Amino acid sequence: MNTQDNRHQLKKITETLLSPEVNYNDIRMAVHALKDLFCTAVGFDETETAKQGHIQTSGGQAISTYTAALCITDMMRTRKFLLGIKEAVEERLQTDPGKPIIILYAGAGPFATLLTPLTTVFAPDQLQMVLLEINPVSIAYLQKTIQQFGLEKHIIGIEQADAVHYTIPANYQPDILLSETMKPALQKEPQVSIVANLLPQCKPDTMLIPSTIIVEACLVGNLASDPLAIMPLQTLLELDKNTAMQINTNPVISTGITITIPEKPEPLYKRIVLTTTVNVFGDHHIGLQESGITLTSTMLDIAGIKKYPARLLFRYIMNEEPGFVAEIV
Repeated sequence: MNTQDNRHQLKKITETLLSPEVNYNDIRMAVHALKDLFCTAVGFDETETAKQGHIQTSGGQAISTYTAALCITDMMRTRKFLLGIKEAVEERLQTDPGKPIIILYAGAGPFATLLTPLTTVFAPDQLQMVLLEINPVSIAYLQKTIQQFGLEKHIIGIEQADAVHYTIPANYQPDILLSETMKPALQKEPQVSIVANLLPQCKPDTMLIPSTIIVEACLVGNLASDPLAIMPLQTLLELDKNTAMQINTNPVISTGITITIPEKPEPLYKRIVLTTTVNVFGDHHIGLQESGITLTSTMLDIAGIKKYPARLLFRYIMNEEPGFVAEIV
C-alpha cells in the first residue's frame, strides 16, 4: 500500500479505538489490525527481531523491538492512552491557541504507537513530536514508519538516546511529556528514572502522561475465583508530577515505608501483592488487571509470616533493576 492507503487504514482503526462505545471485540480486532498495518507497512521482521534482546540502562531494562511491537495488542492500554493523550492535546490547544502542541515521547519504540494514530486526528499545526528511543533497531523502523505514514510534517526530531540521561535541548521543550516504559509495580523498566530525569528539565506547566501511577500493597486471595478477595494495606508510591520532581526524597525510596499487620489475616487472603493503577489523563484510567501493566505483583506469601503483629518494610530501589523490595522487620 502507498502512504495514502496506509493513512486511510490508520484513520479507520483509530476511529474504532477512540470510539466512546466500548465494544471489547471491536477494540481487540482494532489493536491487532493496527499491529498488522504497522508491520506490513514497514516490512517488520518478527522472526529476526524476536531474537534480539532487551537493552540494559542504568535505570532499568529498555525492551526489545519485538516486545515493543507486541505491546500494541494490550488493548486497554493502547485505547486508554490514545484517549487520554487526545484529551490532553485538546485541552492544551484551548489554553495555548495558535501554536502546535509539542509532545516529547520517551521510549517511542518502532512505531511511536501512542502518537502515530493521533496524526489522523491532529494536523501538523496542532501536534508536533520529538521521539526518543534507545534501541537502534527500533529507530530504523521508526524512520520507516514516518515515511510510510507521511508523518514528516509532524516530526521535530528523532533521537537515539537513553532517556534516563537525556538532556532536552531548548527547541525540543515539550508541552506534554509522554513515557510508557513500565511493568506492573514499576519493576524492571525505567519509567521512574526517565520521568525523574526529564520532567525537571521541562517548563512548570508541562503535562505528564501518564499523569499518575499508583502502587499499593494489598492482601489478596484467589482473584480469579473471587475478584473481591483484596484488601488494600497502604499506598507505597504515587508517581505524578510532584513526586517525579523530588523523587529521591520520597519516603519509599529514601527510608522505606513500614506497614504493620496487627494480626493474622483471614484464611481468604494468601499473599501480599503490589497492585498498580494508571491514570493516563483526565478520566482515562487503567484499572487493576485491566492491562499487562496493571497486573498484580507478588511480594510475600502470608504463610511466610510467622508472628504477629507483623512489620513489613517496603523500599523502592532505583538502579539498573528497579523495583520494590520487602522484608519482615
